[in-house]
Amino acid sequence: MTEIISSIIAFLVVIGAVWGLVFWAKRAEHDRSAIVGLYLLFGIPGGLLSVAGLALSVNRLEAGPMVMGLGLALWLPLIKSFRAALARFTPLDPDSPIDMSGLACILVVIAFSGLQYTITDTAPASTGDLTVAETLAALISSFVAFVVIAYLCVGYRVWRSFPEATARLGVTKPSPRSIGIAVAAVVPAFLISMIGSALTVAFQPNYADSLRDTVDQMTTGVQNPAGALILGFSTGVGEELLFRGAIQPRFGIVIASLTWTLLHAQYGLSFVLVGLFGIGILLGYIRKYMGTTAAMITHGLYNVIVVLLQTYLA
Repeated sequence: MTEIISSIIAFLVVIGAVWGLVFWAKRAEHDRSAIVGLYLLFGIPGGLLSVAGLALSVNRLEAGPMVMGLGLALWLPLIKSFRAALARFTPLDPDSPIDMSGLACILVVIAFSGLQYTITDTAPASTGDLTVAETLAALISSFVAFVVIAYLCVGYRVWRSFPEATARLGVTKPSPRSIGIAVAAVVPAFLISMIGSALTVAFQPNYADSLRDTVDQMTTGVQNPAGALILGFSTGVGEELLFRGAIQPRFGIVIASLTWTLLHAQYGLSFVLVGLFGIGILLGYIRKYMGTTAAMITHGLYNVIVVLLQTYLA
């Protein structure tokens, strides 16, 4: 019971922080004091972390690169020339306080996730078998979090109504053509995944058993058709809304895919991540040309098939 209450409180804190930052960034478009506040919000901790990280690195302490990386992630987006350079390759608006704030948050996630791989054990860690209730609770909570954060990030209840936010996220009624393409895209997704798995077996043979155990532990509570559908729906809809729906149109396919890939820490520093990044790029192009709904179908169907294969062929 205590863990549930703690999780709810943490969820509300995160949602409140996201909404507050979005509201503040939107206000900064026309309020000089608000833009100054954003620079202080990101610049002060960014500067302190950079200095601390440099000091730790000089003393050859393990945490040095991560601390410095987090600091750079916070203050680099404050430099307009840095944003302008990035805007040459992405849809980023270098003059937008909203994009500046979003970029800082994304770079923090990338820096923390990426550097974490380099200072932790290279093999994927065992999470232990989860019960059906624990697995379903984790799926539902992550789904709700992704959906709520995605809507808040595109300005829901700040400057967009629900229909406007939904349209900005790229969620539309799929056409028969987009459904067909989304379903067909599952095939190249599996081919990309197989390449990542093959590279792992060839160059990281010690990972093979650990990765199989990891996938098995992740799907213990949903290894049945109904559970596979729940997992596919929750991850397909939630993750695509946030990464391909909210993030990609402002920061591009590569940054959205990289962020999504690095958050899959359960696979460790393996070539499986290369396959995931490739799948992220594929989903990004589906979102670009067919909409987020089509990407949800591909992602969800892919996950359903993975769970079913794990259930009946393992």
